[in-house]
Amino acid sequence: MSIRHAVTEGRFYPSSKQKIFEQIERIEKEGRYPPLDFSPEQVIGAVLPHAGHIYSGYQTIPFFQLISKLKTIPDTFVIVHPNHTGLGLPLSIDDADVWSNCVGNVPMDRDLAKALDLPLDSRAHAMEHSAEVIIPYLQYYLKDHSFSILPICMMDQSYQSANEVTKKINEAIRLTGRDIMMLASCDFSHFLHPSDGFKKDQCILDQISSRDPQGVEIAVKRHRVSLCGYGPVMTLMKYAESIQEDYQIQVLARGHSGEVTPSNEVVDYITIMFYL
Repeated sequence: MSIRHAVTEGRFYPSSKQKIFEQIERIEKEGRYPPLDFSPEQVIGAVLPHAGHIYSGYQTIPFFQLISKLKTIPDTFVIVHPNHTGLGLPLSIDDADVWSNCVGNVPMDRDLAKALDLPLDSRAHAMEHSAEVIIPYLQYYLKDHSFSILPICMMDQSYQSANEVTKKINEAIRLTGRDIMMLASCDFSHFLHPSDGFKKDQCILDQISSRDPQGVEIAVKRHRVSLCGYGPVMTLMKYAESIQEDYQIQVLARGHSGEVTPSNEVVDYITIMFYL
């Protein structure tokens, strides 16, 4: 069995199961974003941050609080994420059978990976944090459920790639009958004054609200928004569109690193749920 071992324990999140769970519980108790009281018919997926838990956990947790109450948990969480290292192929799936961290092992959905027909490339995933940091939330909130993951790394974050990945995912679902939920790993504006980052991010949120995935890419380039994961965002939008054109969008939480460590240069975190 091939295992992909965690590489950011002790840096992006604590290095023991107890400390990870205690940190999540502490952030929950602070109640910065009260849980929403509504039950969507179907949760298609979400845009989630990928920073250190101490910074972006506040924005990430509301989504997992919500899905932990769903009657049905998907078979597989498809985590579409960017490539920070520059290693590996433009689009790829990890070749491991299991992703392991101090909480435990999470199986890769090898059947879905095979049906997806994207190249396998461990280099793109070996040192990459943007999928790994999401796994402990799944392990905490869905500890009583069985599920698999399928991380897809996008070095090429173009609209064309997002469209290609979406088509392959839909074909793989058709072939395997999998029930999936898509998680798009993305941090918003980097190292700007909070007010400047808010304005730039709003340009992207406007395109998301308009259900215009190609508009996201255009806005990123036109306004020079340091959006770390716009390819995954567009992929989620295309996937949602393929399910239902008038899918719903809800911003669950919006904040920045300066709320934890005061600074005039912050990184912005926004969690956005896509649902019916």
